Amino acid sequence: MNQDDIKKIIDAIPDLKIRKWNDKDIRFLFKIMYYCALRPMEALTLSKEDFNLVDRYVKLGNTKTEKNAKAIIPMLFVQDLDDWLWDKEPGKLWVNLQYITFYKWLKRLGKLCDIEAWTTHRDITGELTVGHIFRKSVAKAMLNGEIKDKDGGDIQIPVISKHLRHKDVAMTLNHYLKSSQEAVRQTF
Repeated sequence: MNQDDIKKIIDAIPDLKIRKWNDKDIRFLFKIMYYCALRPMEALTLSKEDFNLVDRYVKLGNTKTEKNAKAIIPMLFVQDLDDWLWDKEPGKLWVNLQYITFYKWLKRLGKLCDIEAWTTHRDITGELTVGHIFRKSVAKAMLNGEIKDKDGGDIQIPVISKHLRHKDVAMTLNHYLKSSQEAVRQTF
């Protein structure tokens, strides 16, 4: 997914007609997952207190791969996030939101927004985890120059890898930034 797809998805959230949670809050769930490169379960369990906007990180606690993990909040997202968090009560941000509900939203949004990774079987797309698409998308946006560093420069692969909290750059290259043969053919 590119940044236009991300915007289209976030704009389509009201079309889900969610009753239990505010559309703006769900939009921010998706934005946080994208900009901070979070896995779904990391995002779904966040509390207001997990965010440190001064030092630009979000505490994740124990994750799939790390104890006491933290994710960086990109400078370009800090003000928007601060504005949203301002009037939030302390505590969990998405109370009782379960992964299965989130997953169903992704599938519905896939149909609404024509997102291949959410509508086509994984044997065809190669996307093994539906919710990880935000992590992969932000990594590709960084690599392709759609997201620049705080000085307006290109972001290098080792930095992208660290943003994804990968211990090995090979994971970033082989599983997140992989290109299809067709993409290579169109590039050269």
